[in-house]
Amino acid sequence: MKTKSPIPYFAVSGILILLFIILPAFSQGLFCQAQNNSIHLHFKKARQKKVDIHFKMIHNLIIIPVFINGSDTLHFILDTGVSHTMITSMDGAEGISFNFAREIDLYGLGNGGEVKAFHSFGNVIELPDVIGFNHNVIILKEEFDHLSQGLGTKINGLIGYDVFDSFTVEIDYKSRKITLYDPKFFDERRRDKKLKKWEPIAMDIHRRKPYIKAKMVDDYNQSMDVNLLVDSGASHAASLFQTSDSRFQIPDNSLYTFLGVGLSGDIYGHIGRAKRMSIGNYKFKKPLITYPEESSVQISNYENDRNGSLGADVLKRFNVIFDYHDREMLLKPNSDFKDDFKYNLSGIDVTTPIPDLPLFKITKIRKGSPAWIAGLEEGDQILTINGLETREFSLSNIVQMLQSKAGRRMIVGIRRQDEQFSAKFTLEDPIK
Repeated sequence: MKTKSPIPYFAVSGILILLFIILPAFSQGLFCQAQNNSIHLHFKKARQKKVDIHFKMIHNLIIIPVFINGSDTLHFILDTGVSHTMITSMDGAEGISFNFAREIDLYGLGNGGEVKAFHSFGNVIELPDVIGFNHNVIILKEEFDHLSQGLGTKINGLIGYDVFDSFTVEIDYKSRKITLYDPKFFDERRRDKKLKKWEPIAMDIHRRKPYIKAKMVDDYNQSMDVNLLVDSGASHAASLFQTSDSRFQIPDNSLYTFLGVGLSGDIYGHIGRAKRMSIGNYKFKKPLITYPEESSVQISNYENDRNGSLGADVLKRFNVIFDYHDREMLLKPNSDFKDDFKYNLSGIDVTTPIPDLPLFKITKIRKGSPAWIAGLEEGDQILTINGLETREFSLSNIVQMLQSKAGRRMIVGIRRQDEQFSAKFTLEDPIK
């Protein structure tokens, strides 16, 4: 029998990646094994106390190697906002054997309908020097390639709670390194030393996802305490759901724009700047806040006290330790702490139709933006930027150029069908 089950899912674009949580994945009982230690991940060596895993970071997102049921290397986003391991693309994973328990219907972000998927149980999940048995995996029936196209590299899925519940996890964004600790070893040997330089932030684990309290001060000097999902799989700084609190007002100088592609369709909303945001003793001036449209975001009854999400554009400014066992997040600022919060100033979203190849196309363009005024259109292929051939670039390089600074002149070489031409425009910041 099919079960219609709203689940955690995401939105993605070449410029802005967002992961939103909607509802817990399944009815009571289906994942009752989740609390059973037999399905936790473990170090492969019996006496091992920690392991380092190096990662790739694109658009603030952490990409790690994962192996499922003896597969070749798969590429997964490490996402605190995901309660169940999910395969979004089988590219490079062909031939893996799964035990399919049943077909399910998923509901994600956007204005579309349900999406078919499978729930599989009894799977072996491996990370470098780590292994776990009897794991549940959700597999989309049809390929969802927006993640790979939006990041410019092959992405096979998302993994979160299985890792964070099994270990104490330290993330060093600057060194691109994750350290997984045995929780008991961390408590006995490392925690007290860390507290000399790190600030602990109380964290609530609810339905397999972490939440913290923060404070927002808006343009009208109104101070609000907010409950935020900590979402390492969201590349933005923070999002707020207007339906969660009548006091939330979209800033006057906000920008209505395309935010990404969700499992159920396109997502639109506003981007603006709060006056200030505080997490513990750490304060951020003029952070970028996204306000997704109500029609694109559903909040379940059990999340009715959730106001939004804290994303990786904030997390990457720290060394971060997630300690689900002691219900706390430890923070230590790194050299990026005082960086400005940036966003796409051109008005175009760029993706790679064939990930890992330097083929870049405009998939969305904002009406009235500098690129739109210059005559660019959806479907245009970008050949050069300021005289440099894009075949030498990664998608991240292009994104950085499009959000570099207001006033920068851009000369973009375009191929449109059989025609080639150049377009000139200047980057503008309408919400500064």
